[in-house]
Amino acid sequence: MKIIHKILIILILIGISGCTKKLSIADFSDDFSSYISELRIEAILNPTDFMNSVVRVDKTMLVTDTFLFNGLDDNGDWVGYTDENGNGKWDEGEPLNDDIGVSGFGGTFEGRGNGVPDKGEPHVDDYAEILPLIHDSTMTSVILIEQSSGNLVAEFEWQENAGTIEEFSRGDRIDSQPIEVYTYSGYKPLNQYADTQIEFGKEYEFQIQTSSGNIIYGTTIPFPPAELVMDGTIWDADTLLLNSDQNNLVHFLTDDNVSLGNFTFREVINNDSIAFSHSAFFPPSESGQQGYAIFNLSQGMFPIDLSQVTVSILDNNYSQYFISSLPLRDEALSNLRDQNGDVILGIAGSLTITTIYVKNIL
Repeated sequence: MKIIHKILIILILIGISGCTKKLSIADFSDDFSSYISELRIEAILNPTDFMNSVVRVDKTMLVTDTFLFNGLDDNGDWVGYTDENGNGKWDEGEPLNDDIGVSGFGGTFEGRGNGVPDKGEPHVDDYAEILPLIHDSTMTSVILIEQSSGNLVAEFEWQENAGTIEEFSRGDRIDSQPIEVYTYSGYKPLNQYADTQIEFGKEYEFQIQTSSGNIIYGTTIPFPPAELVMDGTIWDADTLLLNSDQNNLVHFLTDDNVSLGNFTFREVINNDSIAFSHSAFFPPSESGQQGYAIFNLSQGMFPIDLSQVTVSILDNNYSQYFISSLPLRDEALSNLRDQNGDVILGIAGSLTITTIYVKNIL
């Protein structure tokens, strides 16, 4: 009897596991009906290229928001399949373009080649459609001050083109080209502050005033840029040469208090074109030199032939924000506060950039 009972339980479990139903996340919207949108801010100081400092202010949205995520091609940039033989339908071998369908059960692609944009296909609910709806351009004042003196360092203004986002498709090789480059908006320094000099080791404070009169504060202490260790290096003009006949480690010295560095490698295609290759982030090692830590990069990290390498040294708050899995609401993650001391989602941080060219010859 016990054996029969166990068999029945197993059969029931098999039956349950075999029953699947696709649910829309919008079906659960009632569970979040009382949700109120709030601000999420990323205020990033760039000491080595001050005019590329940026304050990004966005409104939080639920993934159940069907106004934002409506499954439609709102801006008309979706491209259907190419009907090369003119028979009014997609045939195997004809270019699908954006009409690639959505991966379903059993390796199928629902909506593939059906001639209409479907939710989940390229250019449907993409950054170009969503970002303008979540950006907040209503801040009445965005400034940077030197924290100890209170002196004004710079004022920021809203710019439609504050920076770019590169998007890659899942499964892309690290040497592939981005499928899309999107523009995001934000607050950038006014042109009159182009000659502003930031001092390393000093504390700077972002102050952001909302249209409702709230003031949001966050500070950062930028680290100096990473310094390439020059001993034993070989150069061709401004380009570092790497080959298999020499030590295959490239060393960058950094402040002993740095907890994280981000490395971005871009291949130089020709004199005026570079393409993203890959990126990596990791902490430095002990250098044995007082006051300094060191990043050690193997030759294999560099793309073959000519590349542009950017080393970004993040301040400690930004490092924590960059890699932590803490909730956005956690006060140990965000260092932004309003005038009441309440946590504001996001970060005030800094990243100091060093850029070199490297030719990797294997």
